[in-house]
Amino acid sequence: MLRMQRTARAGSLTASAVDCKKLRIRCVNVHSTAEGPQDTGAFIQKLQAQKWIENWKSKQQLLSAIDQPEATAISQKADAQNWINNWKTKFAAQEVMSPAHSNEILPDTSQKKEASAGPSNVFLDYAHLWSGLGVLYVVDYFSKKAFLEAGLKFPSSLVGMFAITTLLIAVGEQNAAKIRGFFAPALDWIAKWLSLFYVASLVTLPLALKELSGSELVKIAIILSLGMVGTLIFTAQAAVFIRDLVKTPTKAVAKAKSASPYLPSHYIGWGALALASLAATLAAPGTFTSTMAVPFCLACTVSGYLLGNALPSSVQGVLHPVVMTALAGNAGAALFGAAIGVDYESALKIYYSKGVGAMGAGDVLMSLLGSVILSMGFRIYDQRETMKRHAPEILGATLASALFSFFSTALAAKALGLQSALARALIPRSVTVALALPIAGQLDAPLSIAAASVLLHCLMAANFGPALLTALGYKDTISRGLAAAGTGGGFGTAALTSKEPEALPFCALSYSMVGIISTMLATIPQVRNALVAIVG
Repeated sequence: MLRMQRTARAGSLTASAVDCKKLRIRCVNVHSTAEGPQDTGAFIQKLQAQKWIENWKSKQQLLSAIDQPEATAISQKADAQNWINNWKTKFAAQEVMSPAHSNEILPDTSQKKEASAGPSNVFLDYAHLWSGLGVLYVVDYFSKKAFLEAGLKFPSSLVGMFAITTLLIAVGEQNAAKIRGFFAPALDWIAKWLSLFYVASLVTLPLALKELSGSELVKIAIILSLGMVGTLIFTAQAAVFIRDLVKTPTKAVAKAKSASPYLPSHYIGWGALALASLAATLAAPGTFTSTMAVPFCLACTVSGYLLGNALPSSVQGVLHPVVMTALAGNAGAALFGAAIGVDYESALKIYYSKGVGAMGAGDVLMSLLGSVILSMGFRIYDQRETMKRHAPEILGATLASALFSFFSTALAAKALGLQSALARALIPRSVTVALALPIAGQLDAPLSIAAASVLLHCLMAANFGPALLTALGYKDTISRGLAAAGTGGGFGTAALTSKEPEALPFCALSYSMVGIISTMLATIPQVRNALVAIVG
């Protein structure tokens, strides 16, 4: 009988230990609820230590209840119960229910890093950034020089882009990761400011359009606007159709990290530079005219880009940051011209001299465009597996886009009765200017009109393309990237990737492939003769 009583008391103690464990589990659950999935290491260690104490006490109490006299067992049970009650009160009140603890959030390691970052670390970060940009610039400079000496008219930066992707694949993943890591700050910086490097031609677009009469300009605007919408839809639908036809397994493309936000210091710094350079120009017009033109016009352009990105999303759907940037640069050039007493046309030539005269703000931005295109080779490498899986639709959609753009433009120009020379100049509207001019030359078209048509078409694609794709239900990254760049070239790429950076590899391939395929098509006599026959 006595042994049965002791066994019962031992069972009671065991139940108390179980209650303690249940309390511990509840505490963990409350703690997880308060802090989320990221529990602190100190809290876990405390629970582990507490678990060891519980096991030891339960074991000692159970042995005492069995082997010791009844009075001792009762005393041990009372002690154990008191210990449990104290533990409940202290731990639950102080550790779980404490407002300070329940609101605790794990320290942000990035904030710690920023807090601990001294001037030397900031200097090293900038040195890392500019060394990467410097290497890209040097590679672009010498590759351009080599192509010129060899008499090659094909853009060296496009060749360099594919060469970088090939090199990264050839050296293996481990070495490629090291190379990619070195250029990472430069790639992030380029992605953040991408649209800036394309706007110089848009700022000076009025110079290219001044040769056209009002009626001709209206016809060209109709052809380009309808062509933009048609090419955008056709390219996106071609990608979807080919994907379904070959039954390509679709996987969601991981969302890329958005660029870091623009800081108040960006607005203050560029605004102050614009005011200071304008003040210096007004104070001594003859002395600082050539010196202040670049900083003032550059500051106006960058400020326009910052303001364009600060606009509400609803406004950006109508007035894209690329367009806002071009308008600000154009207004800045006009204001500077008025300050020094030159007309509007001369002011635009100061902004973007194209090698004739002193270097302007537009020349500075365009000098980095080759580096921008080279950087796309890294983005293509990052998505190499996706590229391989979707190769049929990428190749098929870009080929279809190039053919559609060529022949739809010729047919539309014929239908509207546009004169033959102007019609031929519009044919390479979806191709980057560097490749559109050789194509226009093969078609005996006026080069200035060809360049203007490309810029005007790309401006439309940049401003309306992304919103139009969304409205028409094209939401997957691949079809959007192929359509935006296949229609709007570099401007379409900049417009889409400013909000959807994960689309950049597909934009880069479409941007380059449409240009390459269009150039090849223009060299085929049958294709060239068919186009000329349509427009007359």
